[in-house]
Amino acid sequence: MAAIPSFRKNLWPRHCLPSAREIVRSIVVSSQTPLSTKDIYNLALKHTTIQLVTDESPEHNVPKKEHPTIVRGIKRQPSTRPPHPEHPVRSLQYLKRVVLPDLVNSKNVEKFCTKRTLSQAEIDHRLQTVTKAARKEQAVSLATPRNTWLWRMATPPPPPKPMSTSTLSKSELLGLPRLTAADVGVGEDWSHLNKRRQRARKEKVQRDLKWMWTLQAAKREAAREALQLSAPAS
Repeated sequence: MAAIPSFRKNLWPRHCLPSAREIVRSIVVSSQTPLSTKDIYNLALKHTTIQLVTDESPEHNVPKKEHPTIVRGIKRQPSTRPPHPEHPVRSLQYLKRVVLPDLVNSKNVEKFCTKRTLSQAEIDHRLQTVTKAARKEQAVSLATPRNTWLWRMATPPPPPKPMSTSTLSKSELLGLPRLTAADVGVGEDWSHLNKRRQRARKEKVQRDLKWMWTLQAAKREAAREALQLSAPAS
């Protein structure tokens, strides 16, 4: 196995870790109600049945804590470490930009918009950043239902509707494929051919079309006879 270059050892993996994917998927599956991104993140951090990521974990190595370095006389600051570097869901941004999009691509979860009224605790938390003069007006605004993006299990696509018998051709009613004049070349553009070849192509298509209708009529007749033979005698 090739050694990891030293300059890549301090880079956090940008792909979705299998353990992070399974944690988030299980949270959404077990929830009775849709969840916000922050709800999923908080529940993921409380997961107790997971193995924390360490230097020995096969999925990736936790980058060592960096210290400021001086390169060509310029002080280089270390990269910002996520709030939970040992946890598979190491940060809210990692969940939002990597894990959840991966689950959407695999059709495990879906994001949808709905109207929701904030709880009193959420309103109080948001009012902490508002000036005292604007707090009353902002409290009324926050109490009204607002658009909220939530996550839930992906809804399976509905089964295809059976085609109405009124839209089926005679051939399809007998179990034969629907054929059209376009199947033998009617309507194709032959302008790239010279006049002699255009005439020859037109004659060939007319012959093929006549033969196709004759053959299809014979198949329909054979199918009708087979249905009559298989029908129970009255």
